[in-house]
Amino acid sequence: MSQQPRIVHLDILDTDYIQLTTGDRIPEDGKHRLIADNYNVELLSRQLVHYQYADLDAQGRDDILCKIGTTAELFTPADHEAMDERLRSTGQFFLTQGERQQVVNWLHDELGVTVTCSSS
Repeated sequence: MSQQPRIVHLDILDTDYIQLTTGDRIPEDGKHRLIADNYNVELLSRQLVHYQYADLDAQGRDDILCKIGTTAELFTPADHEAMDERLRSTGQFFLTQGERQQVVNWLHDELGVTVTCSSS
């Protein structure tokens, strides 16, 4: 006599599911550096998983890269003002290629995480 499979519905976000199935995206040595420098490792990990696995358009990818850069304290107040001015003048949020590359380089250099940097 075989039993029917039991279906359990989970109330989690897609990014939580991705993290559960693929594991944490920040290597252990990178986590230790972040913890030593008082970074919010959990937040950075969620942002990174979202960037890598969510089906985002160019504006969405730039938004997540901006959040990662802000969490990592890569951007100055002047950088944020320039981003806000671009948003006000164009009606769209976007990072410059240099700003994108700054975040991608930090992820690679500090955490050993490689992400693709696509332009708008």
